This record gives sequence, C-alpha cells and structure tokens, in this order.
Amino acid sequence: MEASPRKPLASTYIGALFHLWVFLGSFLLFQVELILARRLLPSYGSSAAIWTTCLVFYQAILVLGYFYSSRVTLAVQQGSYRWAHLFFVLIAVVVFPFRLHHFDLPPVAAILLTLTLSLGWPFLALSTTSVVAQGWFTRTEHPSRADPFFLYGTSNAGALLALLSFPFLVEPALDLEEQLLAWYVGYGCFVLLSCLCLLCVRKGAPTDRTKEAIPIAEPAPQVPRASRVTWMLLSASANALLLAVTNVLTLDASIPLLWILPLSLYLLTLIICFSKRPPTPTGLNRLAIGSLAIAFIAALFALARAQTSLPSLVLHSTVLWVGCLLMHGNLVWCRPSDPRLLGSFYLHVSLGGLAGTLLLALVVPLTLGSLALPYLDHSLAGLLLLGGLAARDVMRQAQGVPRPKLAPYVSGGAALFIIAILVLSGWLLSRGRVEGSRTFYGHYTVKDTGTLRLFQHGSTVHGVEDLRPGERGEPLSYYHRGSAVGRVLAAGGVGRSQVAVVGLGIGSLAAYGRRGESWDFYELDPEVERLARQHFSLLNTSQAHIRVLTGDARLRIQEAEAHRYDIIVLDAFSSDFVPTHLLTREALDLYLQKLKPGGLLLFHVSSRLFNLIPVLTRLSAELRIQGLVSQNETLTADELATGRSPSVWFAMSPDSTTIGILEQELQFQAVKASPAMMGRRAWTDNYVNLLHALAR
Repeated sequence: MEASPRKPLASTYIGALFHLWVFLGSFLLFQVELILARRLLPSYGSSAAIWTTCLVFYQAILVLGYFYSSRVTLAVQQGSYRWAHLFFVLIAVVVFPFRLHHFDLPPVAAILLTLTLSLGWPFLALSTTSVVAQGWFTRTEHPSRADPFFLYGTSNAGALLALLSFPFLVEPALDLEEQLLAWYVGYGCFVLLSCLCLLCVRKGAPTDRTKEAIPIAEPAPQVPRASRVTWMLLSASANALLLAVTNVLTLDASIPLLWILPLSLYLLTLIICFSKRPPTPTGLNRLAIGSLAIAFIAALFALARAQTSLPSLVLHSTVLWVGCLLMHGNLVWCRPSDPRLLGSFYLHVSLGGLAGTLLLALVVPLTLGSLALPYLDHSLAGLLLLGGLAARDVMRQAQGVPRPKLAPYVSGGAALFIIAILVLSGWLLSRGRVEGSRTFYGHYTVKDTGTLRLFQHGSTVHGVEDLRPGERGEPLSYYHRGSAVGRVLAAGGVGRSQVAVVGLGIGSLAAYGRRGESWDFYELDPEVERLARQHFSLLNTSQAHIRVLTGDARLRIQEAEAHRYDIIVLDAFSSDFVPTHLLTREALDLYLQKLKPGGLLLFHVSSRLFNLIPVLTRLSAELRIQGLVSQNETLTADELATGRSPSVWFAMSPDSTTIGILEQELQFQAVKASPAMMGRRAWTDNYVNLLHALAR
C-alpha cells in the first residue's frame, strides 16, 4: 500500500526530467545556430543568404540525426543501446571551443564546410534528443509512455525560447565569447540530464501492461508509400514557405532579429499542432480564416504603399503562419499511431524539410537567379503546398478515410490563386526591367522609370542615372551635388588626391573624380561592378584613375599602405543595412591607420530601419576624435522627381582644421556623446547591440 503514493511522484519526476532534457537540448541547438551564424556575418558581407545557408546545414544535420535516432529508438525499445548513446553525446566536446575555418570556395560551400567542421558533431548529438527521448520515454514507468509525441512540442518550445531570447537578452548582454562560454556550460548540464534520463529507462523486456499498449517486441510494420510521400511533401511545403518569407523579410537587413521572426512563427505552429491536445480540423480552419482576414487588411495597406514596412511584415508573417498551421496540422493528423514508427516518421519529415529548404536556398538561386524576383519563391512554396494536400487525400483514400467534400474546391481555388501570383509576378517583372541578378550577396535589379535608370539592391535604390543626353554621368540619388558628400568633395580645403570608397553601387561618387586623382572602390560582389559598367556610365566616364577592388572591404583595405588616403567614404550597404563589421572599434582603428594625418572619414548612414548616429557618436568618443553629422536635408518636389534623395552622413577626423571646415563651411554639426550613451558598450567585432540602433 505504501508503493502507490510513490508512483505519481516517480511519474512526475520522470516527466519533468524528460521535459527538461528535451527542452534544454533544443534550446542549445538553436542558440548555437544563431551564435555561429552571427559570427559568420562579417566574413560574408552580412548577406541574407548566410542565414538560409545555415538553415540548409541545420536541415541536413537534422536528417542525419533522425536517421540515427530511428535506429537508436528501435534498439532502446528492444532493451539495448543506452549507454552507447551517452558516449555519442559526450564525444562531441572534443570540438570545443568552436573554431571557424575559412576556405577559398564559393560562399555556400565554404559556409557549409565551416559549419560541418566547427559544429557538426555537437549539432548532430543535440538534433537526436527529441526522438531518442521519445524512444526512451516508452521504456519508463510514466503513465503517458504509450504516446510520447508531446515531447516534440516541448522540443519546439525550447527552440522558440532560444530564438526569442537571443536578440533581446543574449546578444545585448553578452559578447560572442561570453555567449559561447555560457553555451558550453549549458551543454555540460545537457550531458548530466542525459545520464539522469538514462537511469529512468527500464532494462529487459517490457511489462505486460506495456505489451498490451504497445507491442514493442514485434518488428515495426512497413510504412505505406503514400504515408511517406505525404509526410515529406507536407514538411517540404512548410519549410519552403519559411524560406520564401525569410528571403523577403531579410532583403533589407540580415540580422538575428529578422531571422527569428519567421522561424519563431514556424515553431509556434509546431508547438500548437504537436501539443497533447492538438487543434481539431474545424478549430484549425477557424484560426486560419481569422488569420487570413488580418492578411487581407495588411495587403490593402501594402498595396496602398503605406509609409511603413509594418503592413508588408504582417502580410508575409500571416501567410507563413496560416500555411504552416495547415501543413503541420495535417502532419499531426497523418502521423502513425504506433510508437515503433516514430523514427521513420521524423526521418521522412526531416527529409521533406531538407528538400524544401534546398529548393529555395540553392536550386532556385542557381537556376532562376536572373529573375531576381523573391515572390517566385512564394509561388513554388504554394505549388508544394498543393502537392502536400493532394498527397494527404491520396493517403486518406488508401486508408479508407472519406475525403472532405470541399477539398477539390479548396485545392482548385488555391491553384488559381498561385497561378494569379505567377502571372502578376511576370507582369511586374517586365515593367521597365532592364536586367536582374540574384547572387549570394543579394537581389539586384536594373530598371527604367521615365528618363531615370535605377539600380536596386533588394527593395532599396542604390543608384540613379538620368538617361537624357547631356544629363548622363551626373551624380544623383544620395550623392547629388547638394548632398553632404557632394559638398565635401567639391570643397577646396579638404584634400582628395587619394580617395577610398567602400561600396560601389553604380559608382555615383566617381563622377566627382578629377584628373590626377586616384580613387579605389572596394566592392564585395563582382556582379555589382558588372552591372554598374554595363548599364551605367559614371564609372566609365570619370576623369580620375578608377580601381575596383573586389572582396570584403576590411580584408582588402588592410592591404593598402598606411596613411594612403585623404578621404575614406563608407557607403557599403546590404539593401537598407550597413554591415555591422564595418562599424566596430576594430574597423575604425583600421580606417584611421590608412588615413592621412589631415584626412576625413565619411559614413553614409541613411536607413529606414536603423539610426546609426548614436553608434558612431559612441565610437568617436571611444576613439577620442570629433564626430559630426549632416542630416535633415530637405529637397523640393522637382528635385525628388529628378532622382535626388535626402541623405544622412556622419564625419570623423583627427584633424582640427578639417573639423573646422566641416562645421563652418559645409553645414555639419558637431555631436557629443551623452552620459547615457557613454554608459552603453561601444560596438566591437565581438559585441553588437542592434536593439539600440533601431530607428524610432
């Protein structure tokens, strides 16, 4: 009689232990993915493709992890292979601390190889946790051991917390080295929890009660082909939609804050659908319809060209939310009821996820890159979604489950909607488009509007030229002659025989070059130079001697001799975002080493998303040199119509004479760091806090 009160206590202990183990494993998995992706940003120009390539790596390792788990789960359920898995988890520590290797390969191949060598083993060990835990759980005394699927929801909850905590708590509080140190400690706790959970696994044959619930000793039944195809297509469509929305949201800024939004929504749908009490088809449809109403309102605002990115953000996020709800809901309804098929189910889900991710991250850019149209990704994801629903209906028919009467109409309507998107995309593509290109570093479009030719990176215009005779070669956009940079380059008191410009665009600043001057443009992507020379005339008609040096600016400018340049202009953008590794204490130290004693640093900091003036003010105070700003530029309607745009520029110089010219003659205002600003950490290669830089 005394044993009975202990059983609920033991069940509570076992349940809490397994929940904590799975939660921590998933938390560490996603945290380290974000940490290393953040560390890779400086090496690859802060491209949005860094994160999507990391997702490819994640999905590939997940496939290996589920393949391993499918074998381990069966072995555990048959009463063997427990301590060997613990050794598998422990041996991952041999790669600590993580070291990022750099290879002279195409960016995608280099990133995948770097992640494999640096992170592959511990990532693989962590990726097995959810499925292995579910297999172990079926061998415990817990009353819910017959249905361990709820642990999958716990796994996704850990991943969600990892994503949400990184940009809001971890990144602002800790530098990269401190983040990794905390992660290593967390992995130690994970190993300890693995040991404790292992002790809860029963040895020997299952009890009679377990045999009645789950005939584990028998070999697992064969999974029908229709089920395997359905699992893969449903997972592929959800992952393809995740990549499509991620590609759009990160076009303007590839930062962890924008990485986590779509992935958090994706994981939230998994948590809802794989909970102990998943929503019914009716409840899920109601939730989807309510969400689509929000998407419709957001679409109206987006079409009305509201002066904010919020409607577009809401629209794309809602589309992802609804699509993943439907796909993951169907995955739950199509899952096997036999726990022996756990490994096969998750393996096929991960294979489908990898296929959907590879399609959008690699296949489309390599084969359809010249289209440079992000919404093409949405169309392909939609086609996969239709395929998943069709496969689900075939699977139900094979199982003798009647197909809903409205299913053909829903599928037909969705197909017409996708075709409409393709037609609309094709029409938008042909409007004034001269050429498009999609590389690892971004989406580029050259198009004509009236007499103006625009160069667009993502959704941001990075150069304008007037095509009318007599107007070609005139700098426009942010670089027109009345802009801050135009005034500086036209001033007589500022030396300019040697000029460096980080970021090429269409080469607008080359129009200011004079005979006898030497101008070096540092450009990350060779494709930008090709487009600038082929479709614009500013580089080709400059009077100065022009060199375009391709590669990462910090690495290439380091090759220049000390005190070479009179002016260094920092004009590097990835769409609407300045790569943060160009704005750190170490980067500014490098620029000052290459600057002549009376030289000038000019930073272009115009952005819809970020206010970088406080960041540079804090850095100028750290370096003990004067900072100045030129902002609040106003232009008339006629000036705006002719391709000119207002801009914000920040200047630094160690020379008091140059500072005096900027203040007295060129309308720059000196800035001083406030006590609150001085209380913040200056940006370094190991520490960046983007929350403080968000435009308000």
